[in-house]
Amino acid sequence: MFVGRVVGTVWSTVKWPEVEGLKLLAVQPYHLDDLAGDQRPASRSSDLVICADTLDAGVGDEVVVAYGHAARVAICPPTTPDGKPSVPVDAAIVAIIDGIDVDAAALAAARAVSEDQV
Repeated sequence: MFVGRVVGTVWSTVKWPEVEGLKLLAVQPYHLDDLAGDQRPASRSSDLVICADTLDAGVGDEVVVAYGHAARVAICPPTTPDGKPSVPVDAAIVAIIDGIDVDAAALAAARAVSEDQV
């Protein structure tokens, strides 16, 4: 899972039948510094993740995104005999965030570990 901000909407007139009617949103994943409100420049990725939305999120909302099997279960609980969801979705919005509180000491420890690994 990751946390990010919805930055756009995706429209598609031709799609796999199982995703018919699903709203698709473009989500920009947050960097750790974004969560802490740091003012220092951070390495940014220009990648966006296209996510299925069942919670009616919108542009500007902060969201939690699940990947893979968890995303498919969020969209369509398993109904096949083998217990696998049949929806071809790889990312889904599973929560709209009201607020995030990052502990400064935990953030400093996480930064120290990541800098030691470089």
